[in-house]
Amino acid sequence: MLRFARRLLDDPADAEDAVQDALVSAWRALDSFRGESAIRTWLLTLTSRRAVDLLRRRGALDSVSTDPADMAEITAGPRRPTGRDSDSDPYRQVAADELLAALDLALQSLPWRQRAVWLLRGVEQMPYAQIAQVMSTTTPTVRGQLARARARLAELMASWR
Repeated sequence: MLRFARRLLDDPADAEDAVQDALVSAWRALDSFRGESAIRTWLLTLTSRRAVDLLRRRGALDSVSTDPADMAEITAGPRRPTGRDSDSDPYRQVAADELLAALDLALQSLPWRQRAVWLLRGVEQMPYAQIAQVMSTTTPTVRGQLARARARLAELMASWR
């Protein structure tokens, strides 16, 4: 829940608040849980709703970062070492760290629905039907959001291939 909220909100404090609110909601509604979905799906649904509430309060719902500095950093690609063996372990670690940082920036540039669907599928390994439940939508909509997210990420991350 916390990993999903952190990646969705890009603010550790907000993510912790969203998860805490989701757990309080789950505790209060535990007797009404009918078991129609997995407990994990239900908890991620609550987390998603709390995250959306925080995004709405921030006015950041569906905002997409188009800051040229952010886009330049995402599309810059890995820095090549000068005068060093490119197969050295420190270089690989730096390159991996830069790749993850660029991916985080690219994910933050996506609208929240695409980011959430991508995270639920790619990081949490959830099936489409469960993602649809978490997002309160249909499986075809999830597939469409995921396709758009993947296309945009591929575009932004092209220099990293």
